[in-house]
Amino acid sequence: MKTHILGQAVLAALVILLLIPLTNATAAMKKQTLGIFGNANEDGVIDMRDVTFAERVTEGLTPGNRLADADHNEKTDIEDIRQIEDIIGEREARLTILDHDGDAVDIRKPVRRIIPDHLTCLNAVRILNGEDRVVGIDTAVKKHMGKIFLRELDTLPLIGSFSGPDYEAVLSLQPDLYLSYRSFYGPGNKAALQEKLPGVTVVETGYYTPYNPENLTMDMRLLGYILDEREQAEAYIAWYNGYLNMIKQRVADLPEKKRPKVYPAPGWDLYNSIANFQLADIAGGRNICAGLGPTYVTVDPEWVIRQNPQVILKQSFSSTGYDTDDPSGMKEEREQILNRPELSGVDAVKSKRVHLWHMYTSGMFPNDIITLSYIAKWLHPDIFADLDPMEVHQEYLDTFSPLDFNVKQHGVFLYPPLEN
Repeated sequence: MKTHILGQAVLAALVILLLIPLTNATAAMKKQTLGIFGNANEDGVIDMRDVTFAERVTEGLTPGNRLADADHNEKTDIEDIRQIEDIIGEREARLTILDHDGDAVDIRKPVRRIIPDHLTCLNAVRILNGEDRVVGIDTAVKKHMGKIFLRELDTLPLIGSFSGPDYEAVLSLQPDLYLSYRSFYGPGNKAALQEKLPGVTVVETGYYTPYNPENLTMDMRLLGYILDEREQAEAYIAWYNGYLNMIKQRVADLPEKKRPKVYPAPGWDLYNSIANFQLADIAGGRNICAGLGPTYVTVDPEWVIRQNPQVILKQSFSSTGYDTDDPSGMKEEREQILNRPELSGVDAVKSKRVHLWHMYTSGMFPNDIITLSYIAKWLHPDIFADLDPMEVHQEYLDTFSPLDFNVKQHGVFLYPPLEN
């Protein structure tokens, strides 16, 4: 039954992907397009339609645009047509992209040596078969993920973190590409990286937490072009969107009264929340903090009590996920929430609908679909009776990760465990 659901979901996603070039823009495309110079008609893929569009621009038959300048020399001419044809044939020597800020970045191809300065970047590179190109890892991955997750990467040199890079260590590794995580807390450190890392191509990503699942298609597709792993990127996009669309469709017509009120707590402090925690809304809930701010907010306990959430969702940092079979850390963390005297009258505590999941293994781009599956199951166990989030997690590992790991036999990723 579960396999049938997955097949339907992936098929639906593939249909959507196939329609993208024909429709020129979907709702998701309006939010985010494929930021590659050569995506001349801005439809989200680079194909012969872009060649035709660039030809019409050179002939003066249609207005040009920034992305039609495929070779990024501020004019659209025959050389741009040749560059687009090279991109289509996967033989381009250089690719110019738009980073998260809309700045043009030239990337020399092929990319053979990569430094991801954050777990999100590392996971994305791994999905696209790029693990053997990673030459350094950040300190947070080393600290929070453990040896089972890292495998051979565990012995790689440390390069600091996205908020405090070790520039000398980075330069010594001679990377072709430095993938930098961009935080919601500020504009990132792109300027410092570009100044301190001469000769290194720096791409600042938009993979921050909380991540907008609607952006995954373009983010993974862009990285697929950069790493010459387009087919793998499309396979992952189809798999991810298959589950995303299935979950969205099942809860689409739920009236508000059947959408439980959710309080999301992503940090160490229970009363630090996320105003735009989209996973709760996508899964058929109502985030009580929506509208309080653009991203992270601090709330008063009495305000939470007045809102009376029916479900509390807490990200946990109490284990390394893959490296332990002992749930005591998460169990204790949950008990502390259930035993808070100020929350004793809150519905979520009275019904013990307090759920924790491991932040780093499944809660961020690009595998936050795992967490979304858990949340859907927690919020609407009847609607998602045939959905097994642990199977979603296992599919991710078996198909898009080098890890040989059975999530039903080992590891601690959530608490309390799902009921059979």
